[in-house]
Parts: sequence; structure tokens; C-alpha cells
Amino acid sequence: MKTVIVELRNNNALRLLKDLELANIIRVLDNDIRKEKTKLSASLRGAISKERAKELNEQLNQMRNEWEDRNI
Repeated sequence: MKTVIVELRNNNALRLLKDLELANIIRVLDNDIRKEKTKLSASLRGAISKERAKELNEQLNQMRNEWEDRNI
């Protein structure tokens, strides 16, 4: 089975797809179903470089240390 994404140009196309679904030729999936299968981490992978991630991690650790070392 193969999954494809289709852009519908008018409402008649949706009606045709629904008819094909009723004939058990295809199955129409909602966007919500497709989004549930994609993990957030997978969709964000590669959004920032490894170097930038290391910089952010170092800054985060520095902020945590400063928070723990504060004088109140």
C-alpha cells in the first residue's frame, strides 16, 4: 500500500474520492490522522545545526548554574 498527498482543486474532486472510498478502491485519510503518526522530534530534526545546539546547551547549563549559585 502506498500513501500519497493530493491537492484538491474543487469540491467535485472530493466527491469522486469519496465515491472511490465507498467502492473500497482507496481510503481517504484526514490530516489529523497523518499528523498523529509524525513525531514532533522527527519533524524538527535538522532545524538547527549541531554547532548551534551545542551553543544553546552550554548557555542553558550556564543559566542553570547561575540560578543555583544565586545569593538570596
